[in-house]
Amino acid sequence: MRLINVHSLDLEEFSGSNIPAYAILSHTWDKNEATFREWTGRRARMFRWRRPAILKVWQACKQARRDGFPYLWVDTVCIDKSSSSELSEAINSMFAWYQHSKVCYAYLCDVCPSDMAIREGFKPFEQSKWFTRGWTLQELIAPQNFIFYSGGWKVLGNKRAMATQLSQITNIDALLLLGERRLDQFSIAQRMAWAARRSTTRKEDMAYCLLGVFNIAMPLLYGEGGDRAFRRLQEEVIRASDDHSILAFDTNLSSETLFSHHPITFAGSNKIQKNMDRKITAPFSMSNAGLTITTPLIQTLSPFWVLAVLNCVEVDVANNSRLSQVCLPLFGKDNKYMRARSPVTLICRLLHEGIVGLRDEIVDLGPRVESTYLISNFAKIYSAYGTEMDAALKGFQIEPVPAAGFMITFPQGMGGYELYESQPAGALHSDISFFAPYSLNDSLFAGGLLVFKRSGPGVPRYIAVYMGLELDTTNRLLHDWICRVVNMDYRDPSRSFKEIAEDMQRKHHHGLLGTSQKHYHHQGDFIVAARTRFHTLQGEPSGEMIMAELVFNAEPLVTEWDNLVLEEKLVAERDNSCSGA
Repeated sequence: MRLINVHSLDLEEFSGSNIPAYAILSHTWDKNEATFREWTGRRARMFRWRRPAILKVWQACKQARRDGFPYLWVDTVCIDKSSSSELSEAINSMFAWYQHSKVCYAYLCDVCPSDMAIREGFKPFEQSKWFTRGWTLQELIAPQNFIFYSGGWKVLGNKRAMATQLSQITNIDALLLLGERRLDQFSIAQRMAWAARRSTTRKEDMAYCLLGVFNIAMPLLYGEGGDRAFRRLQEEVIRASDDHSILAFDTNLSSETLFSHHPITFAGSNKIQKNMDRKITAPFSMSNAGLTITTPLIQTLSPFWVLAVLNCVEVDVANNSRLSQVCLPLFGKDNKYMRARSPVTLICRLLHEGIVGLRDEIVDLGPRVESTYLISNFAKIYSAYGTEMDAALKGFQIEPVPAAGFMITFPQGMGGYELYESQPAGALHSDISFFAPYSLNDSLFAGGLLVFKRSGPGVPRYIAVYMGLELDTTNRLLHDWICRVVNMDYRDPSRSFKEIAEDMQRKHHHGLLGTSQKHYHHQGDFIVAARTRFHTLQGEPSGEMIMAELVFNAEPLVTEWDNLVLEEKLVAERDNSCSGA
């Protein structure tokens, strides 16, 4: 490691345990920055000291002397960038160098020297280009002691005192800035989201500037291009982490589907956290065929469409800490899939709608059994199964486009049941597992019935699910919805399923299906939950979709849930008795 002696201004080299206490500079580069060769030439350094790039380093040395630090590190002059090996070593070590510094001076050259920047609501501070650069992300995160300076080297504040404002500007969690949470406690997606709006001069640096943020090292290959560098970064992250949130990016913003091409695709992933409740995650495996991964899979009516349950969740603190399980829509068959772009690239499957009434519902209806499968790119999967999958891939373009509909899923499988009939006729599109019931007589209530049959020894058994939409007066926007299990064990054989569906829709219209727990219904061994609402990307097959989860064998889930509630009750009673004592 090469450091500037702040008294002599000469460069000195240190390594290992011999590295002395040092300050470090964080700044943005201009076109005419000082270089290693310039700084080592004493004569050139002396004659050019008024140049802003060199004056900046002088001033940083002066500040370090004031603070009692004998050495300073500045990237522009302490790295000989003519040596590719030295540059590679420096970039791979840079996070650690910032982390081990005694203090970091962040020089914001475009912020007014006066304190007016603070009194005016931080606007000049917030708009500084320092917050837009890729390299300054790790420079903000790594050091413990961090001070901001204006263009005139006036103190603007420190990281701890300004943590709330810095969090608002950067989307970085304030607890990390305060040192109260470790970097590795944040998901891959969250860390990618912090870099989403940043940029670098060289495209490859958008990947290289994140090496320390993910605690990995890799060779630098300038000239490989930004997309390839960012893919290599993700491959290295996968080798070191089992965090599925690396897949929680928006494929519609990406030129690729297997991996992201840029952090911008994670811009909406800042609330996605690791799921700490899951058991040990099976390791990833990367090959030239694609990514082999092991997760639970949620079945749909389509033989080509499944939802992969990732080991990460979305937490919405603003809405009663709603918890959603992140699911990845996949198309394919035979455990070989590609990522979907329609109707949505990610589904955050809502596990509950708030704290009130939580114990009345089984929170997670998802599968407990895991499957191992391959995620590959479009060309490989479509060339293998394209003609078979065409109906599912192209089936989302429904005319006329309904306001809303239900995506039918079976998180525990179908338990020996098969779809027998759907009403009204034409409302079910089984190739895309989409149910769009329409209204009778221009009513604002649209509903329909899905009937399932289990054959076997003895009398066949039927079970039905009613799903209804409540539209606003324009009949184009979704106001609310309802789902109900309909027991068919005592059905009058003279009544058709069409008549039952129409009768249920009339009851729905007149409010006779109940107003509590409209999105969840448990009857006997059957559960239907419709808690997840999301907008589709292209308005196809409808503007909005509701994910409906149908369970045909609820007994194991009920037992598991009862045991969990009992365990929580016993823990609460024990805590109360301990506090009383």
